[in-house]
Amino acid sequence: MEKILNYNKPAGAFEEALPLGNGSLGAMVYGRTDIERISLNHDTLWSGKPGQTLVEGARESYEKAQALTLEGKFYEAQKELERNFTGPWLNSYMYLGNLYIKREGSSGCFESYSRILDLEKSLVTVSYVEDGISFEREYFVSHPDNCVMVKLKSSSPVSYELTGDCVGKSAVTAGAGSLFLSGECPAAISPNYDMRARAVVYDGDGVKVSAIVRVSCDGKTEYKADALLIQNVTDVTIYFCAETSFIDFDKLPTKPTFYPCEKRMTELYQKPYDEIKADHLDDVMPLFNRIETDFGGPTSNLPTDERIRSDQKDTSLCELLYNFGRYLIIASSREGSRATNLQGIWNEHFYAPWSSNYTVNINTEMNYWPVLMCNLPECHQPMIELIKAVSVNGRETAKHYYGAEGFVSHHNLDLWANTTPVGNKVEASPRYAYWNMSSGWLCRHLFEHYEYTLDKDFLASVAYPIMVESAKFYLSVMINYNGKWIITPSTSPENGVIIDGKVIHTTTYTTMTQSIVEDLFTNILASAKILGIEDSLVAEIRKKLPNVGIYKIGSHGELLEYNEEYEEEDVHHRHVSHLYAMYPAGIITTNATPELAHACRQTLEIRGDESTGWSMGWKVNLWARLKDGNRAYKLVKTQLTFVDPSAELKYSHGGGTYANMFDAHPPFQIDGNFGVVAGITQMFLQCEDGRIKILPALPDEMKNGKIKGLLAKGKIKVDIEWKNSKLSRLELVTPIAQTAIINIEGVDREIALEANEIFVIE
Repeated sequence: MEKILNYNKPAGAFEEALPLGNGSLGAMVYGRTDIERISLNHDTLWSGKPGQTLVEGARESYEKAQALTLEGKFYEAQKELERNFTGPWLNSYMYLGNLYIKREGSSGCFESYSRILDLEKSLVTVSYVEDGISFEREYFVSHPDNCVMVKLKSSSPVSYELTGDCVGKSAVTAGAGSLFLSGECPAAISPNYDMRARAVVYDGDGVKVSAIVRVSCDGKTEYKADALLIQNVTDVTIYFCAETSFIDFDKLPTKPTFYPCEKRMTELYQKPYDEIKADHLDDVMPLFNRIETDFGGPTSNLPTDERIRSDQKDTSLCELLYNFGRYLIIASSREGSRATNLQGIWNEHFYAPWSSNYTVNINTEMNYWPVLMCNLPECHQPMIELIKAVSVNGRETAKHYYGAEGFVSHHNLDLWANTTPVGNKVEASPRYAYWNMSSGWLCRHLFEHYEYTLDKDFLASVAYPIMVESAKFYLSVMINYNGKWIITPSTSPENGVIIDGKVIHTTTYTTMTQSIVEDLFTNILASAKILGIEDSLVAEIRKKLPNVGIYKIGSHGELLEYNEEYEEEDVHHRHVSHLYAMYPAGIITTNATPELAHACRQTLEIRGDESTGWSMGWKVNLWARLKDGNRAYKLVKTQLTFVDPSAELKYSHGGGTYANMFDAHPPFQIDGNFGVVAGITQMFLQCEDGRIKILPALPDEMKNGKIKGLLAKGKIKVDIEWKNSKLSRLELVTPIAQTAIINIEGVDREIALEANEIFVIE
């Protein structure tokens, strides 16, 4: 199984460093020989504090824009929303700080260098020879002990200086054997894409952090004001832990930080390194090893960056990309942590790209596409907690901005679950800011959690009530238009059309908007049937559902994105929002709706393959759903195009993969890593049309292989082996007796599964 990233030189940039994490604490290891750098993150270090800023007169602006839209005055409606509906930017994800380990007297001339990330063990190792001395290092981030650990070994005594820095208003001091870092996040910070105001405001109420570094060694330690001196040592253990003042999305961050951090460090320091490491391995290895892979490719000992740079993208590199994505899930989303943001938990910037927050018009959702199918339901919990918070704050937004019942959220969220539309009155901001569909999309994750786990208590107590509140919003704002129930005005993130010579982003309705409502209503009816619920809301949804989904085919055979066939602003746009109904919703399928599926294919042909990294990840899923494994795999190889971190950022195209296998939007966005994992999984297994489809999109280049441990809907574990592009062995096992329809090579087979008994097809 491909599970090793290896390099023969230190990292020169963030996109070459190696990521470690336990869901909350993140570390990027550079592996430098002169001054080692470890950049650090904590998932609750964000700007801001609880509370939403509501735009005065927003409801009146919405109602005016709706009236203008129905009159066909799209540009005027768009300008109305831009000027009077959009509001302040949300908050930014910050970094924690950096640790620097400088070896005194280093010549900088090294040989026999090796830097490895072992995905199975979540462990980075570095080894090299410098000045005739052999050096070995280990790094990991422990979930059981909630700490970062570093072990330094050398064949002869050497000396180090340990220093650090911290976020925002900060201080770094040293004491006997310890380094102390403290910082405070700003109460307000403008994003790097709004150059009109770059003010950074501190008011004492921002999230605060205390971090402690403690050293154990076989030599001696001394300290000066802001540094630890570690002298004449061959064996050094560095312990790092941190505490923040964050409590919850709706509470001021007033939790004490220093004394809890000191208490944690005192307990940690009494535990031997080998015991901490053993507990770490016992935690992460079973999660990673739930899935076993062999995509049939040749093994390679070449450094990972050289493999990515090569024009030959073999199936073993695809397998490594797949397992790296699974690794990132485990490293960035664990029970008790926050949901993964645009960069997972790894960010080194004060002004992070797009504030490194939650962009929920595709990106955050894509982060969680592979989690359930890759049999990691506990890693789905942070997303569920985010949705819970959004369903609370979104009630205020629904009432203030729309005069509506239920809850709503727009295209951005943050640590504080702000749900208001952003844009800050920037020209053309409605193309992303006026989009009130994320609350409906997020509910898909709740229903899928039930589908994969069959946790009926979760469906009844968490998922269904939130889904109902989301539906109440859409029922409140829907209007009857030519016999259809539509949301108007509507946008299709983040594309536009040209009408009367003007670029327009808001029209009468869009395919994506209607698809999300159709999907939500369908899942509510399915849930109500499971739970035995029949009330007036269910009856209303059942009555309106047949007139919600609207799908039109254009003159080129493509699925139309807007209510009419307008000239597109960008025919190669990175978003393929109108294909939501195919994936993730599964409303359009090759079997049930072949004409619409063909229109989706035409849309993808027109859009083209090359785009941003995450866009290509989405297209892998879509081509897999079209049962075209070769085209899906072609997209995987295109996504593996090497991107130089020093290259000029293009933002809207030029995506690929950095040397450390991080996805390049560019810049780094983690959603592409997760999206491609979901897409590759769907080459082997799809849950669609009420069936479990085996090898539905197997590429020709993967003639022989296996993948074991996938999870299908119905809480069914699936092991698949194939030879000469044909299924050779299938194993299914479930803890719940049930009947399942298995589709192999297009042929359905209904089978009865007994609880905890392996069912085999050969």
